[in-house]
Amino acid sequence: MEQNITVIVLSDDDDDEDDDSSVLIVDDGDENRAAAEVPKSSEILDEDLTITYAQKAHVLPHARYDCTIPFCCTEGVVSGPEDNNAAYCEQCFCYVCDKPASTCTFWTIPGFCHCNAHKRSVYWKSLRDRNVMGYLSELNFPFHPQDMDADLRRAEVSLQQFACSLALKYAAYLAGFQDPNRPICSHSADRRKANCKGCSTQEYSYVGVMEHICTFLDEAMKQTPKTCTIMLLGAVKLFITHTSPRNSRLADAVSDVVLRLLWRVTSKVQTLLVDADFPAAFTNQLLQFFQALPLPPDCRWLRNSLNVLPWDDPLLSAVLKGQNVTGERHVRGRRSEALFETIVVIQARVCKLQEENRYRELARYLKVVKSDSIPVLQIMKDWIPLYLCKIGDYNSAVDALFISSCSSSCTASRLSLPQFCAYLRILMSGHAPSDIPRPPQLDFVPRSGVILKSQPDPLQSSDWMPVEGGYSLLKRLEVLKFALRVLHCNSTTFAHPESWVRVLNLDSMSSSNSDGAKESTALAEPDLNFLIRTRDTVMGILTELTRSSRIQIPKSFQKVYPDQAMLLLATQALAARILHSRLCPILSVIMMFKLNPWAVRWLFHSLTVRPNVLQDLLCVVVEELLKEPAQPFLSKEDTLGHSFIASFLCLFFLEQSVVLDPNSYPTSALLVRWNESKYPWQHYLRQQLEFNEAILTQEKHRILQMIRWSLHQQ
Repeated sequence: MEQNITVIVLSDDDDDEDDDSSVLIVDDGDENRAAAEVPKSSEILDEDLTITYAQKAHVLPHARYDCTIPFCCTEGVVSGPEDNNAAYCEQCFCYVCDKPASTCTFWTIPGFCHCNAHKRSVYWKSLRDRNVMGYLSELNFPFHPQDMDADLRRAEVSLQQFACSLALKYAAYLAGFQDPNRPICSHSADRRKANCKGCSTQEYSYVGVMEHICTFLDEAMKQTPKTCTIMLLGAVKLFITHTSPRNSRLADAVSDVVLRLLWRVTSKVQTLLVDADFPAAFTNQLLQFFQALPLPPDCRWLRNSLNVLPWDDPLLSAVLKGQNVTGERHVRGRRSEALFETIVVIQARVCKLQEENRYRELARYLKVVKSDSIPVLQIMKDWIPLYLCKIGDYNSAVDALFISSCSSSCTASRLSLPQFCAYLRILMSGHAPSDIPRPPQLDFVPRSGVILKSQPDPLQSSDWMPVEGGYSLLKRLEVLKFALRVLHCNSTTFAHPESWVRVLNLDSMSSSNSDGAKESTALAEPDLNFLIRTRDTVMGILTELTRSSRIQIPKSFQKVYPDQAMLLLATQALAARILHSRLCPILSVIMMFKLNPWAVRWLFHSLTVRPNVLQDLLCVVVEELLKEPAQPFLSKEDTLGHSFIASFLCLFFLEQSVVLDPNSYPTSALLVRWNESKYPWQHYLRQQLEFNEAILTQEKHRILQMIRWSLHQQ
C-alpha cells in the first residue's frame, strides 16, 4: 500500500550568514483549512517523495530591515527616516528596543530614528548591545548581549535601583557641607559638627551612606553566586570614588570606610571564584572589569586580587594529585613558578576541600602553598596532622607534627595540653573528633592590615568517631616515642603534670579504649640485671633525644620485658623532668605507679643523684597530702592507694642522703597534723617505719617516736 507523506517546503535562501538575522518561520496553520483552500494535486519529484499540496507561509515577528517592505541601509543616520524606512508591517520589531515597531517611542524621532537601525551598522549594533545589557553597559562590564542570562539580568536591575538610591544618599551627604545654615558645633564657634573632634555626634558623617552600601552588599550575598558577584563588583564601581569634600579628619574616615568595603567585596568575590568555579571566559571578564576600576592609591594592592587560579590550573592540580610535592614548577627559559595565593583564597580552598572530605588533597595543598599572610597560613598548616589522622595515615601525621620551616618551628612545639592529649588519644584509639578545623575569621582594619579572630578547637570536641582508613594503628612504643618528642620540644606540655599522667598511662591503652581513661596495668617486676641494663639503655635513648630531637630505640630493648621496658623509659623521662624543675602538683603522677611500686622505686633512685631535689619533692608531696579538701583520686576507701603513698614516703625515711629534722619543714607540718583516722596513709606509713625501725637514722628514729607520742595523745 502506497503511503502519502505531507511535506512543507521552507525556503533556505539567505544572503546573510550572521547569527543575528531575524528568521521567517513557516507555520502550517490549520490543516483542514489549508486542505479546503488549496486544490489537491500531486507532483512526483522522485520515486520516494511526492508533494501533495503547498501553503503560503505566515509572517512571524522580524526586524524591520528583514521585512519585505524595502529598507535602505545607512550608517548611523539619526536626523530622520531614510527613504521608506519608517514604514513597517504588523510583525516588524525595532532592532534597538527589541519590541514592536508600533510601540517604539524613538521610531522616527530626530536624533534617534530607530527605524534606520540594522545589524550591519557598527553604530546601531553598539546601541542595541547597550540596550540589551542595560545598566551593566553603563557600568562598563565587558559582557556581550549573548551573555545576558537570568542571573545577569537580575544583577542589572538591582544595580540600577541601587545606583539611584546611593546617588541620593551621597548627594545628601555632600549637601550637608555646602549648606551655610547647617548647625554650628557647640564646642567651638569656628568648627562645624562634621569636623569637630570633640563632638560625639556627627550630623553630616558618612555613616548613612556606608550603612546603605552594607545593606545592598548583604542583599547581594543572598543571591546566586553569579548574580552576587556582579552585584558586588558593580557596587564597587559606584562607591569607589566617594570622598569627603574637604581635607579633614572626616576625609580620612571616608577613605578608610571605602577601603574596608572594598576589601570586604574582593574577599567575597575571591571566595565565590573558588566555590562556584565559574567558566574561564566569565572569570576573565570579571578580572578585566575590576582592573579597569579607578582604585584609590591605598587600594592598589588589591588590583590583582581577583586573579584566582582555577581548580584545573596545571600547578594546582598537580599539587592536589600528589604529582608535585614542592609547589614549584620549572619551565625551561622561564623563572620557576611557585604556588602562591592570597590568604582569603587559601581559606576558601580549605573550606571547599573540607566540605568534600578531601583531606589528603588538603594536606598536600597546605604543605606547599605560600601566602603573604604567613601567621594566618601557619594556623591552617598546623591542622595538617589532624587531616592526616582523619584518613588514618598516622605515620604521616606524626611526621607532619615535627616538620619545621625557616619561618616557624614545628607544629608539635605549639600544641596546647588538650591538643597533646587529644593526639595521644587519636593515635592509641583510632578515634578522631567529628568536628573539622575552621580557618580563622579575617577582618580588615585600614592602616593596620588583616587581623584574625580565633575559632573553636576541633580537638576539644566531645563528639568523636572511628577513623575510616586503610592504615593500622601505631604500635604503643611508636606512640611513646611521639609523646617524648613532643615533651622535649614543647615547654607547655613538658611543664604540666597531666602530660606525664598521659604518658605513663600509654602502656595500658589499646585500640578498644576510645577515651584513654583506663588505669595502669600491674606488670611483673623484672629481675635486677634487666633493671640495671635498662637504666643504661634508656639514659642513652634520652641523651640522643636531647641531641637530635629524635629517638632511636634498639631492637633488643623490648625483647624480654616489652611492657616493663616501655614503662621504665617513660619513668626515666619523668625523672629527668623532676630534676629539671619542680613538678607541682605531682600526686596524680605518682599515683600512676600504684600497681607497679617497683617502678616508683626506680624513679626514686634515679633522683638520688640530687638530694636537694628529693628534699623538695617530699615537701611538694606532703603539702598535697595535707591540703584540704582531700585529693579526689585518693578516697578513704582506697586501701591500696593509701598503702602505696605510705610506701613512697617511706623511701625518703630509708634514704640516707635525705636529711629529716623533726623541727623543720615538712616534717614539722607532718607531725602537727598527724591524724590516722583522717589520713589513712599515715597509719600505713607508721607501720612501715616501725617495720624498718632498725635501719632508721637517729633523727628519723626520733621522728617515729614523736609520731607514737602524738598518737598516744589522741
